Formats: sequence, structure tokens, C-alpha cells
Amino acid sequence: MDARKRAPIFLAARWRKRTMHEAGPLSRTRTKVKERIAYRSSLNDAISTFSSAADRGQQALFAEANILLRNLLAAREVRILVHSGGAWRDWDLLDGNDEIDPFISSLPEKSTTWDGVIHLDRFVFASVRTGSVALIIDCDLHVEPGDDLIRTVCHVFRLALGSCESRHGNPDKLEAIKVFQRVANRILKSRDLQEIFRQITHEAKIRLSADICGIMLNEQDLLVMKRCVGNLAAETAALRMRAGQGVGGRVLETRGPCSVEDYVQSEIISRDFFHLARAERVRSALAVPLISQDKVIGVLEVWRRKPSTFTPQHTAELATLANLASLAIENVSLSQEKEEAALKLEEAHAELKQRYEIIRTSAELQESLISSLLAGGGLVDLAEKAHKHLESPILFLDQHLDIQVCHPPKACPEDLLRSVQKAILQIAGSDKGLMTQSAGSEQFLFQRVMTASEHLGWVVVLKPHLQNDSDQLAITEICVTIALHQMKEHAAARALSDKLTSLVWDLLESPDHLRRLALDRAKELNVEFSGEYCVLLCMVEGLDRPDAAGRLTGSDLESRRRSIADAPGRLSSSHRYVRLSALRGNELAIVCMFHDGNQIKEVAQGLIDEIGRRVPGATVRVGTSKPCVDSMAMPGAWKDARIACEVARQRSKSGVVAFGDVGVAGLLMSMREGADFKAFVDDKLGLLLREKTPQREVLLKSLRAFFAANCSRHAAAIDLRVHQKTMAYRLDKIERMMGLDLASHEHRVLLYLALRMKDIIE
Repeated sequence: MDARKRAPIFLAARWRKRTMHEAGPLSRTRTKVKERIAYRSSLNDAISTFSSAADRGQQALFAEANILLRNLLAAREVRILVHSGGAWRDWDLLDGNDEIDPFISSLPEKSTTWDGVIHLDRFVFASVRTGSVALIIDCDLHVEPGDDLIRTVCHVFRLALGSCESRHGNPDKLEAIKVFQRVANRILKSRDLQEIFRQITHEAKIRLSADICGIMLNEQDLLVMKRCVGNLAAETAALRMRAGQGVGGRVLETRGPCSVEDYVQSEIISRDFFHLARAERVRSALAVPLISQDKVIGVLEVWRRKPSTFTPQHTAELATLANLASLAIENVSLSQEKEEAALKLEEAHAELKQRYEIIRTSAELQESLISSLLAGGGLVDLAEKAHKHLESPILFLDQHLDIQVCHPPKACPEDLLRSVQKAILQIAGSDKGLMTQSAGSEQFLFQRVMTASEHLGWVVVLKPHLQNDSDQLAITEICVTIALHQMKEHAAARALSDKLTSLVWDLLESPDHLRRLALDRAKELNVEFSGEYCVLLCMVEGLDRPDAAGRLTGSDLESRRRSIADAPGRLSSSHRYVRLSALRGNELAIVCMFHDGNQIKEVAQGLIDEIGRRVPGATVRVGTSKPCVDSMAMPGAWKDARIACEVARQRSKSGVVAFGDVGVAGLLMSMREGADFKAFVDDKLGLLLREKTPQREVLLKSLRAFFAANCSRHAAAIDLRVHQKTMAYRLDKIERMMGLDLASHEHRVLLYLALRMKDIIE
């Protein structure tokens, strides 16, 4: 082929100028004809190339146009500009992060309105589409293309763009159906939302020839970007917008599709994201709603960087993809709800199974405890079963924190017990159920034992290692069983106490015939009175005194009374000495076997200590009678104990007074109580009066003479006209016989009063 045929039009023009000077007129005419034929051929080739590139899409069209226009116009460089994101940009740099060329950025704002060919020094600005696509032609210094040629190639390029958009804006519907079918098969089978989002955005981007595609979901009236492809800015992938903001916000607000041709020039959307549109170099956008059950659950949106128009078919196809996405999301949601329901059902089944196991274990323990209780088992049996179930040492403490039962027996040494008692006292006022506390380095659990509003004691688990709710429930059941046991014991104790109380008061205060019947009842209850005995009266003051917090309830008062009534049974020696006891008001009467005076004082002092510990702040006074042998003489012993207790009451503090120590004060108290003079005389002179008559009269006469002589043995001997030694012998015999000491003033007074009363009675 001739070199002139291959050369661009303006190279052929230079060839023509040179040859026309060298040839004649005929030759110059022939040359012009040939040049026109070459021009038409080149233009036809360009149109054919544009048409072929348009069939392959916009990207191919721009790439071919870039080369073809440079050759056609014999320019150093031809740059195709696209107005996108509010600025002119090189078409091949729209998807990159390169900065805008200074020359391009220097173009005035009114360049978007230029139409036709504008000369800028050695550059030429040619509008392909006003405000959308343009050319910047860097002309050769020696050759400058004509404006007509530039307008022609721009018109051809514009037609090619229109053809490209027409072809790709109306895709084959059968192909669209196949695409949607493929997408539906993939996403509706998926259970992964991220996979669904990836597939939807990928297909939407390709199907609509978009540069960016994103899917946003509605979260509390806020659109949140879940998946974005093709974006340049990281902010786009984290996009969040409210109703009315941007294209997506307008869709959320109107519930319908929204399309803009020029994002930053549009008047129908807010300006909230114009900065992001410029960063992304966005030209146009299309968004459709994702609707599920008549609610907008999200938005599917695409953006293009190159000038283009979204057709109704584009909108329909994007809406179809959005509907598929909505179905897929709802399908995943239903699937997740189904899985969650199945998981919850499985968890509920496991929980019910666990609760059944807890109830079964609890029922077995409860059956074991109740069976033991019905079989007459005591606290020891209950503690053993509790220890076996919990695999931890068990303590049963009463309301005063004294050990009732410990299993294993040596599991709680004294120092640990004191630490446990101290720890419980610190939080004893709490109304909580099961509580955890530490005693030194040891940890323990404890829970109250209650019946209605009455506090009976504590269950303590040492070194606990509870595994589940079953163990906690077991502790509660143990507390309930102990409460039942204590109620049963208290009921039996009250019944027995009522019998014994009636028996005690019949023995101490009833007439002789009722006292004999009471003694018979005592034998039936295995209460024997053999040998000497004495009666104790314990009076408690401050029984109804409020506690430190100023409170006193009926249950508190009843608990104190029970503590006082139970005090004799808690003494270490009570099983050997105490036979009967009864409480009435604030008076506790006790019948105790007598061995010696020290033993009785020990019992009395033990009562004071025990009651003082259980009823803090109370004043306790105890009076003891003289020893008695005759069971029918208990009223007299009871009167002696009351007299002794009355003497003790004159003191300001707790203490013990024996009737044998009251002396004349006791006689005075007896007179106030209606004293029996004959009994007094018999008590003081009984042994003397039972002597044989001659001897008795001699001794009585000598005693009267002794008192008549102001207790002078010498004067009494002179008065009786006997030797002093004889008088001393008689008085010594009286002392030995009566167990008195005539050198003691109190003994002399008692003996004198008894002698005078004998004389009065006779």
C-alpha cells in the first residue's frame, strides 16, 4: 500500500503541498482527488472502528477512541475527558487514585457548558457531549487539524457512545432471565448472608455495567453498608445514612427507586455525600429498595463513573436483584430462626432433663430424710444422710449457735466452731437463704432453719463443693426436714413438759391428797424420789427486755422462755441431779436430788450462767431449800426455796442463796409468808425434844438458865447450883445434838426463838 494511504489525513496534506509545487495544474487536480478519496477512506475506517468498539462496550469504545482520534487528528496526544464526581477526569484514570492533572484542573467551571471547539493556546477543547464527555487535543506545531474535522470526529464519537449505551442499555431479556435464574439458584440456597451480599453486588455491578455496587440494610431506621465492591474510599464501605440522605436515604424515605444522572449536580438528593461522590469520582447512581413483608429492609445501589443513562430496564433488573436479595435475606432469617428455635428447644430439653435430674435426686433425698424422720430417727441420722448426699461435713446448730449434731463427729474442732459462730453472728440478721462465709482459711455455707416466723437454728456445710442447683435444693430440704423434726420434738417436749409442769406444781403447792396422786403419776413417768432432795427456785428478771436494736417480738419472748425452760436439761450434771423442772411466768422451779451443799450450789450457778448466756442482760437469782427426805414435805421445801430466793432478790445482781444461810432473815421472811411455829420449833429443837424425859427436862432447864444468865455459863451454873463443869457438859451435849454452836450469836438467837415459841405453844 502507498505510504500516503497509510498516513493520517494531515500528513497527506503536507505531501500534497510539496508535490503541488513540483507538478503542473493537471497533476495538482489529480492529487486533490486522490486526497479526498484517502480522507473518505480514513473516515470510513474510523466509523467502522467506532462501531465495532461500541459493540464491545463502553470501556472498549474509549480505549479504541483514544488511539483512533490521535491518528485521525495527527495530534501529539488526544485525551478523552469525562466529567465525573464534579470534575473533569481522564477516562482511564476514573478507577484509580491518581490526582487530577493540573492542566485539567485549571479548566474553568464554565467548561461544562462549552459546546463545539474551543482553542486554548496549542490545545484544543472539543465537546463530545456537553458537560459530560470532551476531548483535549495537543496539536502538532506544524499541522493543526481543522475545526470541521474535529467536529466530525466528535459527532462520530458521540454517535458511537449513543450506540454503545443503546446496545448495553437494552440487553437481551432471555439472557437477563438466565442471569436471574442463576443468581436465584445460588443465593436462595445459601445460608451465609455475606455470601449472598457478595453474589448480589457482583451480579448487579456486572449486569448494570456499574463501577461500584453496594447493599445496605436498615438497622433501626439507619441504612448501614453491609457489602461494597468497586469503591476507592474506605468511607464508602462503612457508609451509614438516614432517611433523606443521598440516593439510598431518598429510597428509604420514598420506598421507591431513585436515579440521578449527575450526582453532584442533582437537585433531588441531599448534599450529605457529595464529598464522597467526588472522592469516588461518581457520575451517576441508581438505587432500589429491598422490601420484605411491606417493610423496607435495605437498599441496593449502583454507581457509574462514566457518563451514562440508567434506563427503565436497568431499574427493573436492579429491582429484580433486590427482590431476590430480600427473599434470600428473609430465607436466611427464617433459617436462622429455625436453627435458633431448634437450639432453644434443645437447650430447653437439656434444661428440663437437668431439672428432672435435680428433682429426682431431691425427691430421693427428701424421701430418705422423711423416711428416717417417720421411723423415729434423730438429728444424728439426718446429719449422716445429709453428709452422704453433699459429701461435706455437716453441722446442726441451735438458735444460740450451740452444736446439736456434727457429722463426722470430729469434723469441727473448737477453734473452727468459734470461728463459724463468730462469722454467722456478723450477718445473722440477713434475710437471705443460703449464704457463704469464711471462718479463717475455711469456707462454709449456712442457712437458717425456720418454722413460720420462729428461728430454730442453722444448717452449716463445711468445706462445700456444690456442683449444681441440686445441692442447694438439698440444703433447703435438709433445713425443712430438721424443722419438721424440731417441731415434732418440740410438740412432744411440750406435751411432756405440760405433764411434768402440772406434776411439779401439784407436788409443790397442792393439798396432800393431790400430792399423793402426783407422786403416783411421777412413778408412771419414771421419776423417782429416793434419798434426800431439795427444791430450787430460779427467778429471772429482764425476760421481756428489748434487744440491742430495741425490738422484742412475740417469737423472741417465746424463744427466751423456751431457753429458760430448757436450761436445766443443758447442764452437764443435770442428768444426775435434776429430777423435775417447770417454768411459770418468770419463776423456774426445780426438784433436785441432794448429795451435798456444794453440788446444789454447782447446779444453781450453772443455771445462772446458762440463762445469762441465752438471755443476755437478764438478772438471775436462785434460792435453794434445805435437804428433805419425805416426798410429802415438798411444799415446805418449796417455801424455804422461795424465802431463800426472796433474800437473794434483795441483792442487786445475780446470785445463789441457800435457805440454811438466811438465818434470822429467813425466819422474818417466813413470818411474812405465814410461818408454821411448830415446824420451826421442831426444826430447831426436834432432836432435843425427842430425848428421854428426865434427860430432856434437864437439858431444857439448863438451856433456859443459860439464856436467863445472858449466855454466861458461870452464872447459869450458880443459878442451877451445879458445878461449872457439869453446866459445860450439858451445853456441849446440846450443841452436838442440835448441830449448833452456842458461841455463834445467830445460832443462839435461833435457838432462843425456838425455845420461846415452844413455851408459847405449850
